[in-house]
Amino acid sequence: MSLTWSAHISWLFGELPYLERVGAARRAGFHRIETAWPPDDDERDGLARALATEGMEVVLLNCDAGDADAGERGFLNDPARREEAERAFLAAAELAQRIGAPNLNLLVGRELAGTSPAAQRRAVAEALSSFAPEAAARGLRILVEPINSIENPGYLAPTPRHAIELIEQCGSDALGVLLDVYHVARSGEDPMSAIERCAALIGHVQLSDCPGRGRPGSGELDVPRILESLGASGYRGSVGLEYAPRGTTESSLELLREERYPVLL
Repeated sequence: MSLTWSAHISWLFGELPYLERVGAARRAGFHRIETAWPPDDDERDGLARALATEGMEVVLLNCDAGDADAGERGFLNDPARREEAERAFLAAAELAQRIGAPNLNLLVGRELAGTSPAAQRRAVAEALSSFAPEAAARGLRILVEPINSIENPGYLAPTPRHAIELIEQCGSDALGVLLDVYHVARSGEDPMSAIERCAALIGHVQLSDCPGRGRPGSGELDVPRILESLGASGYRGSVGLEYAPRGTTESSLELLREERYPVLL
């Protein structure tokens, strides 16, 4: 099975300043990272330098998803913020090209008061349809991530089925699914069934255990079977470790290595 781990540096190595996490991931044995949108200009400028210095690849970059602390999970669904969404997408696309990230995670947003759900879904589909040709021209793929509505009430793509429906409305090969196994499980769905349903559209995978969102092996998920299902589905990309370490990141990785999962670290 040719799967590899990717370190999500917005979650892992949080005990270090952002740019130092690239080197920490390299020293821990990773060759690939992924990241949320670096909000600071200096961090965006420094990221490319840190990657080149450490010889690391980037497999995924999140677009700016708004004020996460205030509960925002994207704003594609807000017709009044369409220009802002386009600026955020283009900024992320430019950074992705600069750092060599092939995939952009574009969160679609949570339901807004005062605007009908149908109008919001239409705004999401229109934005994705508009952005997809630009992504394709740049050699990028936009990924739609299902995010569970238990922890994120009103999110407009809470399950893989919702993400697939949005993608099919747009009809572009520049769109795919970011399959976060934690969100699938937290929604009460079977991860293996989700893998089978999404197989042709999976652009990237993220993994943490459920419940608790800790490292793989800390919860109730059948991680070996999930990884085997991914391999059997034809997925050959990275599996992003997007979990909340208990203690230091390195101590959690030592426990992860003991699990001897069929991925490289």
